[in-house]
Amino acid sequence: MSAILPLLLANQTLYSWCSQAHQLNCSTSARQTSDRLFGTPYSALCHDFPAHLRTLTQRTRGQLGSPRELALRHTLLGYFLPTIDDKKAEEIIDLVTEGAIPCLKMRLGITASRVGGYHPLKLCPGCADEEQERLGYSYWHIEHQLPSSFVCLKHARPLVFLRDAITPVHRRYWVTPTDPQDCKLNEVRVPSETAMATLSRLARDSLELTTLSPGGLSPARAAGGYQRLLRERGLATSRGNLRVGQLVSLVRERYRGLDELPGMAPLSSVGHEWPGLAASLSRRKPQPGHPLKHLLLVGAITDSWKEFVQACEAGCGTATIGYQTNPRSTRDQDLTQFKQLVLEERMSISGASKIIGVSTTTGVQWAKRLGITYTSRSKSVSPAAIGEVRKLLAEGEHVDTIAISSGVSTSVVNRILGADDRLKALRSRSTFSHRKLVARTSFSHLCKSHSHLPLSELRKLPGNGYAWLYRNDRTWLSKALHRHGRPPSRDS
Repeated sequence: MSAILPLLLANQTLYSWCSQAHQLNCSTSARQTSDRLFGTPYSALCHDFPAHLRTLTQRTRGQLGSPRELALRHTLLGYFLPTIDDKKAEEIIDLVTEGAIPCLKMRLGITASRVGGYHPLKLCPGCADEEQERLGYSYWHIEHQLPSSFVCLKHARPLVFLRDAITPVHRRYWVTPTDPQDCKLNEVRVPSETAMATLSRLARDSLELTTLSPGGLSPARAAGGYQRLLRERGLATSRGNLRVGQLVSLVRERYRGLDELPGMAPLSSVGHEWPGLAASLSRRKPQPGHPLKHLLLVGAITDSWKEFVQACEAGCGTATIGYQTNPRSTRDQDLTQFKQLVLEERMSISGASKIIGVSTTTGVQWAKRLGITYTSRSKSVSPAAIGEVRKLLAEGEHVDTIAISSGVSTSVVNRILGADDRLKALRSRSTFSHRKLVARTSFSHLCKSHSHLPLSELRKLPGNGYAWLYRNDRTWLSKALHRHGRPPSRDS
């Protein structure tokens, strides 16, 4: 066993901690370090799903936490397990605790998801520079490694992906943020401020997902929430049938320009072979889905993660969704890590609280208990900011985009909207006008690009918008059909 055990930070990956332990003990062999810690030669070199966690816990005398805590907070299992059946999730935790699972990615549904099972290491240069200056080393952040994280929320900048020529299972050394070895560094290219807001929302929702207990967002529970939300937004019929055309247009508009990002394969399925993204997740007998697919759909049809969770709880009529932190006992290690994040890494109380997995209110109580001085953030919003928010709401802009451009939180935006019925009506009209423009443009484009198809076949194409136009814009639809030489029959 290693003689010197470094502190495992609250948001540090277990892979990164193993690398640090290797360096502190001046070991020359990665296999030897891994064997001393895990009892196997390669477990310490697995950056996404290390196993044999009970052996690690025993050989470190429990200083890192329990095997369950290590699995859920310092590996990618905390990201994948909430979206599968709870019994299967607990079985996987037991297996990685006691040994290894050669077919783990198949059990998690990663192989069949078409998202890809390769999880490249990712870093934020801003975080790495700050840590190197304050701590003397930098480390891999678990929140950056989530497959749906493309930006750093702390520095509001794109992450850098490491492309390794060596398959991770064949790597015999550690890669660190300051020593990427022979990996190629590729920074995510964000095409616009709107895209940055979308990716920031995706990163925040990803963090929220990791706070759920294993099986907390099981396929059946998630499907109940989706069905409720889709019906409320007119994207599904009262019987649960998807209005595919409208949903395709919505997803395309929400994630415009992002389908070329690494790991965004699900967006490419929003085409003629659709419904790959939504149907399998929201049907009455749902299939398990990759967390990224859930997060993309949630981001397209809701204004906040909380709204989705509430819909899931109401949609399936079951008990409140469980969180890893509810209930939770306060440990000295939590307080130590919280203090380190706030004082040494200069994080806000809310940011440190989220990483550790407690509410901001609890974080404030801990700060008082530890004697940490802080300045309460003003709850007031300037009249100019309120005016800007109201203007953008009336224009139908997305809540996340409004929050970032106005410098306020999404909860403030929602409160402003909820307190003004006239503003709600204006926003509804703007949103309707936007949907009408999208539907008209899409239908006209299909009429021109598929001029050889009869109307009956044209209406079968995904995203044609005919049904929506027939219900909401029939006069324009009739004129457009005559203009394109496609007069509708009486029963159309």
